[in-house]
Parts: sequence; C-alpha cells; structure tokens
Amino acid sequence: MTAGAAKSAFGSTIPTANYSASAASENVFLPQSKPENGQNPMTFQEHNNRKNADKFAEYITGETLRRFVADTVRRFAGDHPSVLDGAAGSGQLEQFVQPSEFEAVEIQESACQALRQNYPHAAVSHTSFFLYRPQREMDCAIMNPPFSLKFKDLPDSEKLAVQQLFPWKKSGCLDDIFILKSLQQVRRFSFQVAFPGIAYRAAEARMRQTVGCRLAELWTVENAFEDTKINVLFIVIDKQKDTPEYRSGVYDCTAAQIVCEQRESLDEACNWPLPRRPVEAEAKMSEAAIDALNQAVLQSDIKRLENSLEWQLSLISLFGAAIDFLHMLAEIRRLCNQYEERFYAIKS
Repeated sequence: MTAGAAKSAFGSTIPTANYSASAASENVFLPQSKPENGQNPMTFQEHNNRKNADKFAEYITGETLRRFVADTVRRFAGDHPSVLDGAAGSGQLEQFVQPSEFEAVEIQESACQALRQNYPHAAVSHTSFFLYRPQREMDCAIMNPPFSLKFKDLPDSEKLAVQQLFPWKKSGCLDDIFILKSLQQVRRFSFQVAFPGIAYRAAEARMRQTVGCRLAELWTVENAFEDTKINVLFIVIDKQKDTPEYRSGVYDCTAAQIVCEQRESLDEACNWPLPRRPVEAEAKMSEAAIDALNQAVLQSDIKRLENSLEWQLSLISLFGAAIDFLHMLAEIRRLCNQYEERFYAIKS
C-alpha cells in the first residue's frame, strides 16, 4: 500500500477541534502525585468479570505492563497526552499515563462504574466501540480490546457500523478493526495490546498492509496479566512515520526488563515477524557438570574393558580357547603408555 493510500485509510472522520498543549496542561487530572518511594497512592478500582465468563470481560493487567505502556506512551506522545480507549474496562492501562483528557468507551456497565470512580473527569461512553462516534480527536489511542471477537457474533447494528467504515470486512475476528478504527480517531499514535495472531494470520493481512510503514514498535510481552500466562503483542503505530524500519523485541513483565531488541525492516508484504527470545547456539555446561559427565563415561569404559577381560579368561578356562591373552594385555599397556606420554606432553 502506498503512503498516500495508507494516509487516506487513516483519515479522520472527526471534526477538527481547537487544541493546544498549554490548554491541555491547565486541565490535567492526576490520580495523585507519587511519593518518593515511586508508588502511586491512587486507590485503583479493578474490574475483573472473568468469573462470569463474559466474552467482553477484561483480564487484570499486571502493574509492570501498565508501567511499560506508560513509559512507551511518554517516549512517543510526551507527558499527559489526551487519550482514547475504545475498550477501556476499568482504565487499567491508563493508570500511570495520567492523561490530560480521557475518552473511555466500555460496553459493560459495571466496568463503566469502576471507570468513573478511577477517572472522575473522564468522558465515559457506555456503548460498543463500533457504534461510538467521537466529536474530536485525542492525541493517542491506548487499548487492550477483547481478543478474537468474531464479526458474526456482532448485532446487526454493529456489523453495519463496521462495514460503513471498512466495507471489505465481512467475517473473521475483529482484532484488526479495533486497531484501524482507533487510528481514524486520533491525531497521531495508537498503542495496542493485541493477540499475537494479528501478526501472522492471513485475515489480518489487509490491516498490516494498511498500517504499513507506520509501524513504529512491535513487542512480545511475557507474563503481562495476573490470571493468564499467554504472551501478547504490544504495538506502537505512528501515523506520521513513513520508513520501513521499526523496533522489535521481547519484554518480560516478571523480570520487568527488555530481554532482547533489534531493528527490523518491513518486507513488501508488510509481514510482522513475531519477536522471540534468542535461541542459544550451544548449551553451556558448568565445570562441575562436565566433570560429572566425564567421570560417568570413564567408569563405563573401564567397566566395559573389565568385562571383556573377564570374558576372555572364561573362554580360556572353560573351553580352552586359543586366545593370545597376554598379547592383548600388552596392547592395552602399549596404549596406556602412549596416552600417558601424550598427557605429560600436554601438561609440560
């Protein structure tokens, strides 16, 4: 897809609003300032409805992922950007972002109640993101939408809303639509937690091509959630980026550190190779492990030689076998002397 075509696909459907950084800074709402120990004293109301097996319910996002998201948002969008979250849950991902303005869309009423408690100044819309029609753009989108929600399971009104924006979408999962719709409704950045399948499934190829060179970072995140061990992707998209190079890596939330990272370049098909931990070329063994293995092999060889000598003597004793036993012993001594000399030569 050409840069122009991608730009058109990202074109906003929202009226332009007057906005300035200074005006935004005057309206910053913060959970509370952090004390010197770095912990945020905000009493955060979690919403986790997994017990009800609801397909829209959110997993509890670990604090380490929340901080990693906030640090990444800060690198790209600066401090306290205005934020749109189209699947906000209780606003877990925004906890450490501290947005200057927050438009939150959430389909569950119970999660909306937690949102209003956590972010009293947020504009909370109790509706589907596919039906949501914002009146102005935010600086960025931060989202962790439900994974692999099926198009066929949507109500007719939501199917129609999706196809009005993306006429080609007629089936499959909606992971791609969450991303593409978010890009149409923000000024520049989209930060997405997503199921890894969007990086390689054929059904999401059009989304990857539409994003194209605007892919800025692609992370595999390990141990991101408190109640599941699945790996997820964390995707950064910059609508003003136009080069194929992007940052790729693995982040481990348990260790709270980057495991590996590298620069990648998109191919013509705009495929997204999944970031993976590096595979060691050789297994490294400790000195003690090497010694133990060597001793085991040595004892096995000595026992095998002893059994062979015992067998030769048995044949001679029981059956009078014509075996030159002494010659065999002489050959063994010769080999032992030969390798003893080589050993001393190495040690000298």
